Amino acid sequence: MKTFLKKIAPFVLFILLLEIAVPILVDPYNIFHWKRIRDNGVEPNSNYIKMQYILHNPDKFDSFLFGSSRTGFIDVEKIPEGKWYNMSYSEGLPKEHLENLREMIEHGIIPKNVMVGVDNISCFVDPSLHENQFYRIPYPREDKLGFYAKYLSIRGVIASLEVSLEHETEDPDYVDRYYRSGSSRRDPSLGGTWEGDTPYWGNYYQYYIDDALGHIRKISELCEEYDINFILFTNPIYSSTYAQSKYFGYASFLRLLGEQQKTGYYNFSGINDITDNRNNYYEASHYTEEIGDMIIDRIFNGITDERLESQGFGFVVTADNLEEFEKALDNH
Repeated sequence: MKTFLKKIAPFVLFILLLEIAVPILVDPYNIFHWKRIRDNGVEPNSNYIKMQYILHNPDKFDSFLFGSSRTGFIDVEKIPEGKWYNMSYSEGLPKEHLENLREMIEHGIIPKNVMVGVDNISCFVDPSLHENQFYRIPYPREDKLGFYAKYLSIRGVIASLEVSLEHETEDPDYVDRYYRSGSSRRDPSLGGTWEGDTPYWGNYYQYYIDDALGHIRKISELCEEYDINFILFTNPIYSSTYAQSKYFGYASFLRLLGEQQKTGYYNFSGINDITDNRNNYYEASHYTEEIGDMIIDRIFNGITDERLESQGFGFVVTADNLEEFEKALDNH
């Protein structure tokens, strides 16, 4: 028996090493190559990569934009105040933003500015779902070993091989932009070229408004504690997606957000001249960089449009003007 075990031991060791080596070498989600990411055609775990990058470059940026992939199309290099990095990641949720900000602060990174973009994803997605989605697993603040173990799985590699092998990058600036500002980019001509008008709606969406509000409040309190300028805004959701969201309670979220947020927030949600124009969207979820520029202009450059504000776009919502805000939402 001992002789048999000695004979098979090298083979077993080889298999174990292979099972570890293959996921690390292929690394479709760029977990083990966060210092030199590759465009694999598979969506990377941007939450992890961006957190690692910031924690290892603590003096490179002093301001951060948190949000889902929708906020990724805000070009933070155009923001006139501060040295910004776009921390957007797929289905980024308030709970994840809160934990990431806490991690930064614990590592001595105290931002001057923190801006958070929220929308229907923020209040309708259960954060626990991300624990088993390779490209959305949150940054591991505690169980780092368990986090890496998930990616040392042949299953994850096999699931991505078909895409990775056939992928040819159409974004030559992908890697440079990732480390320079974190913002996303697409061909602007693709705006409005998509077919249909079906709202972007996940079959896993549920009511998580109370939890989302609680996490946003804690972000605000954390910023107040460390004298961080906190800016909150709502993403301009495409009109059909907004209508679906409103049916499930998104309007209540907007009102409650106004009631709890001491400094108010900038609203870009609703059905208005911007969100009702499909040319401003790549599909029924992501708005174009041009709309991102409008958000920057409204928040940082004081550029307003009376007609749009009368429809709720760019409206500064506070606890004192909720009735006026809700009338604006109903204007269009």
